[in-house]
Amino acid sequence: MHASQLPLSHEATALAVSADGKRLAASAIGNGRTVVYDLRVGRALFRFGVGATGLALSPDGARLVTAWSDDTRAPPSAARFAVDARVEADEAAYTVRVFELVSGKCLTPEPWRGEAPIALSPDGKLLAVTADRLTSAVLVYDLAGEALVHVLVYPHRRRLRSLAWSPDGRLLTAATGATPVVHWSTDDFQEVRPKGVREHDAAVAFSPDGELVAAAGPDSRIRLFERDREGEPRAVLSVMNGQKLLRGVAALDFSPDGELVVALGRTRATQLFSVSLARPLWTASPGPMAFLPDGKTLAAWWCGAVWLRDAESGDLRVSTADDTSDEGPVGGPVSRTVTLRSRELEGPIPPPPQTIRVVGASHAVAEAEAQAASAALLARLSTGWAESSYRTAAHLLARDADGLGVRLPLLGGYTYVQIRPRGERFRILVTVTADEPDHDPPPSSSLVRLSRWIRDRLSAEARRVAAADREWAAEIAPGAGEGDVHVERGQGSLTITLDLASLLSLDDLEALIHAVKHKLEP
Repeated sequence: MHASQLPLSHEATALAVSADGKRLAASAIGNGRTVVYDLRVGRALFRFGVGATGLALSPDGARLVTAWSDDTRAPPSAARFAVDARVEADEAAYTVRVFELVSGKCLTPEPWRGEAPIALSPDGKLLAVTADRLTSAVLVYDLAGEALVHVLVYPHRRRLRSLAWSPDGRLLTAATGATPVVHWSTDDFQEVRPKGVREHDAAVAFSPDGELVAAAGPDSRIRLFERDREGEPRAVLSVMNGQKLLRGVAALDFSPDGELVVALGRTRATQLFSVSLARPLWTASPGPMAFLPDGKTLAAWWCGAVWLRDAESGDLRVSTADDTSDEGPVGGPVSRTVTLRSRELEGPIPPPPQTIRVVGASHAVAEAEAQAASAALLARLSTGWAESSYRTAAHLLARDADGLGVRLPLLGGYTYVQIRPRGERFRILVTVTADEPDHDPPPSSSLVRLSRWIRDRLSAEARRVAAADREWAAEIAPGAGEGDVHVERGQGSLTITLDLASLLSLDDLEALIHAVKHKLEP
């Protein structure tokens, strides 16, 4: 069982999950911190005082590699090649650090040369990093020997946006999204082109079993074909207005189970496709994502926390407080989903195996009116919030693309409010997340171990607290009856979900947010 959310108050700039699914690393440049969590209990194991835009965990989860890249720096141009060589040397990047995740020791007191993106080989022995934007090279380090073993010249004067190894470790791939992808064979680190990959392909990925290859052309369309075979592709993946949405594919990847293809655009938007259905599933907002080993769940940052999301639908997975017991969940973790944004589909959709629900015209009109009323209420809420005493930096206030969710700043944290019409009812979700404290007790201390032991022995008390939370929520939420209220507590967060027959008024909604905030405060 995994925690459904991990607190990270500043926006994540990089995410990575260990091969065994036990650890997740998240970094935020906003507070200059990288945090390593235990996914099984949702607790922070290590906090390192370094921000990163590239993270990699070794296959055994024993080492963490971080690297940083300043996206505001301009890529090299023909005019810059006339700059004195001394100036270019002064701008070389030294940002690569290696941490040992048993004691938390930094193994590189002096950072190695290189910057993000980075990639660890499948066996964890070799580390590939971008040299910098001036030399257009890829550096390959021996991680165990802590030595630079190869310098690979990249033929295009463009900033690298992705580095990846093939699952068998025999190929290293580099891509910019705007120029042809480059492959090096790890036998002699000479440039090669696999069969089926075309000259102008901008990004390439290999399925985990090595049978399929995904290649993105300059038109943002992705071909799926069998490895080492030329000819017509098995399928072509595309999304409506794909060139405008992605503006070229900078990176491709398969999910660990090989059922999904993930395309990262040069706009930083991420599009997910189904391999079996050969169609797009949903589009994610700009930001890093990382798959868990099962391939069914991915991690992504949203509103002050790293959330686990369903990979096929993009829905948040929020475990309810009463799902836990002394013996653990029966038959696997029980969770409910929170839809953040609608899917964008193109072309004919294969009929699903279940019965298709026919929606009448009157019902569709009523549903559209309910969505419009929900969006209008949230618009009034966010407008009034910006004019209140809670007004802070503008980037802290954001709305979902469909207008049915809004993120608002609080004193010492954030709140996220979402309204979803469900037939003739409305589901209202309010999450309040407190900022991370500046300092926490070291996770390896005997005091923390003792507190965890006590917490595990007090699951009955936790259920009593959950029942008290539900009673409290029913009291402060007008119109909510038994079974209409769900409460979830996380580390530094409190979420309440209401299933109501009518919308709350603006005053009641604001009162609910403040009540949740006061309930969260110690």
